[in-house]
Amino acid sequence: KFTERLRKWSEEKWRRHPVSARITPQVAAAMVAAHNEEFSISDTIKALKKVLPPENIYVGSDASTDRTVEIAKNLGVNVVDIQPNRGKARVLVYLLNYFRLAERYSVIMIIDADAMVSPNYLKKGLPLFEDPAVAAVAGHGITRWEESWRPSWANFLLAYGVRLWRIVQYGMRYGQTWKHTNVTYIIPGSPSMYRASVIKELEIDAPNLIIEDFNMTFEVRHKKLGRVDYNPEVSAVHHDPYTLAAYIKQIGRWHLGFWQTMRRHGLWTSVFALSTLLFLAEMLFYSAFILAVPFILIYFILNDFTPITMPFLASPTLTVPFTIWDLFIGVFAVDYALTVIAAAFEKKPSLLFYGLGFFVVRYIDAFSFLYTLSQAFYVKSTGTWASPARRTEPIT
Repeated sequence: KFTERLRKWSEEKWRRHPVSARITPQVAAAMVAAHNEEFSISDTIKALKKVLPPENIYVGSDASTDRTVEIAKNLGVNVVDIQPNRGKARVLVYLLNYFRLAERYSVIMIIDADAMVSPNYLKKGLPLFEDPAVAAVAGHGITRWEESWRPSWANFLLAYGVRLWRIVQYGMRYGQTWKHTNVTYIIPGSPSMYRASVIKELEIDAPNLIIEDFNMTFEVRHKKLGRVDYNPEVSAVHHDPYTLAAYIKQIGRWHLGFWQTMRRHGLWTSVFALSTLLFLAEMLFYSAFILAVPFILIYFILNDFTPITMPFLASPTLTVPFTIWDLFIGVFAVDYALTVIAAAFEKKPSLLFYGLGFFVVRYIDAFSFLYTLSQAFYVKSTGTWASPARRTEPIT
């Protein structure tokens, strides 16, 4: 029932902004940066061709050494073979400048070469730009996953991605993109849409950043270019890492990109900055606590599970006992409850099985978040990339 009410709310939100003749698929363009994506680029382009004319699709091959360029050309879209490898941000800038996209179109889509946009992507997304205050639309990501009960690292990591995106996007992004808050700190690098007049104002290829999406979002905020909107039906299915090494690399890039952006922009007087500061404080405390959990467990075991005496935050002179059950409920039970909710919404019961081990990935996330904080002060990033391995089985 809640899902149905949410769908109806989205429909009503869309109806408040009827499609204008000025904003149609003919005045929208899609940019696709690709590096060795022969296993996924075909699905990406075919999905885009269902919502856009092929002449409105622009693929920038970033020094690909496989069949990426050949496949894209055979599908009848605009393709440029960029040499040498320069990274996604610089490929996007190249496409914008080479094809003069911001001058020729009203809305610019940024789609990764492993993403398949939904048939309703533009139908639901373009009307949001009827509000002149909207600068960009944050797309809704869906993990490509064939549900399976067979235990494997691949299925485990993909199941975690399904749970993560369900909780983050429905639990946070709705509130963060509400027009009265407007504090979301990330417009995903894919799938997303920008007003053409806005994207011209952004330094997409800012130096020394490993990824571009956090910086682009902060620039929208810092330059007061407008607000970010969101509709879960403006979605795309994408590949998530299915090996541990690829997952650690991806999450490390995200976290480092966030910290590099924080260092570049800092905080300024605004509701957005206050919200981001509170988010940072929460994440730092959460990450430190998650890393401490194994040591707390060891302490309980060595001390016959004797409660730990802790100061009461409201009054430091008072103390409260912290028991093993408090730890279990706060760290494991609440998290598993979120998995149960995600399994119900996604209609994927195997999440209940995989969710029993999600603490392992949460631990990796917490370590990465704190570790990359220091890296942001000495790591110089060029933005060049190497695409992870892609799964080629059909999407279900």
